[in-house]
Amino acid sequence: MQFVVYAEDNPDALSLRLETIDAHRRYLVDAPARHGISILLSGPLTQDDGETMRGSFFLIEAEERETVEKFFDGDPLKSANVWRRFEVSAVHIRQNNMTD
Repeated sequence: MQFVVYAEDNPDALSLRLETIDAHRRYLVDAPARHGISILLSGPLTQDDGETMRGSFFLIEAEERETVEKFFDGDPLKSANVWRRFEVSAVHIRQNNMTD
C-alpha cells in the first residue's frame, strides 16, 4: 500500500531544519528497512524559488499506516519539532509518468 506524507515546517524553522538535516539524512539511510517500509519518492517542499526548504514530502510503500507513523516518530526533523503540520494519507496511484 502507498502513503503520502506531507509535513510543513513551523514558521521560522529553517535554521533548525538546517541544523538537523544531516541527522535526518543519516536516518533515511537504513531506518526505512528497519521499519519495513520503502521510500519511493521524497524531497523537501520549497518556496517558489525552488531552493528555500519549507517542509518535507514522501511517497512510501508500507503494509499499514501505523508502520509509517512509527517510522516518522524516530525522524530527527520530527523529534526536533521542525514540522508544525504532519499528515499521512493512503493514496491509490492511477498514473505514474516518473522516469529514472
